[in-house]
Amino acid sequence: MNKNIFSKKTRRLLGLFAFITTGGGLILSTAINERNFYKTEILIIFGCFYAISLVDHFKTVVEIDGKAKIDKHNFYILLCCFIGVTLTWYINHKMGYGAVIANGLVGVMAAIFLPNDLAGITYTSSFIGMSSLAVVPNIASAILASIIVGMILLTTVEIYAGIGGKGGTTAALSTIITKAIIRIFV
Repeated sequence: MNKNIFSKKTRRLLGLFAFITTGGGLILSTAINERNFYKTEILIIFGCFYAISLVDHFKTVVEIDGKAKIDKHNFYILLCCFIGVTLTWYINHKMGYGAVIANGLVGVMAAIFLPNDLAGITYTSSFIGMSSLAVVPNIASAILASIIVGMILLTTVEIYAGIGGKGGTTAALSTIITKAIIRIFV
C-alpha cells in the first residue's frame, strides 16, 4: 500500500509551483510597494532568469529516479524545523535579543551539534523565527510555521538541492502560508 498522498512527480510539480509562486509574489509585493520602477524592473528580470533556471533544474532532477521514503530522518527534519522556528522566535521576542542574534545563536548551535543537512534545515527554519510579531504573533503561530516549513522541506529537498536562495525562499513561503492560515482562523 502506498502511503504517499501525492505521487513523486506531483510533489515535485507542487514544489516547483510553490517556489515560482513565492518568487512571483515577492516581485509583485516589491512592485506595489516600491516607488522606483527601475528596481522592480531589475528584480523582474532576475526573477525570470531564476524561474527559467529552476524549471531547467527541475527537468534534470525528474530524470534522476530516487526513492522517496518515510523514515526516522524525516522525523528529525520535522523536529529540527520545530526547534529552529520556536527557539529563534522565543529568543527573539520573549528574551528580547532581536532577530539577528536569535538566528545566529540557533544557527551556530545547530552547526556545532547537528550533522550538516540537519544543521542547514535548522538554520533555514530559524529564519521564520526572525519574523516580527505582526507576522508570527505568538508561539502557537511559530509552531504552525515549523510544521509548514517542515512539510515544504520534506517535499522539495531533493528537487532544489544545490540551488542558492532555497533557505530564504522556503522560509518566505512558509511564513506567507502561516500568515494566510492565521488570517483565515483569527
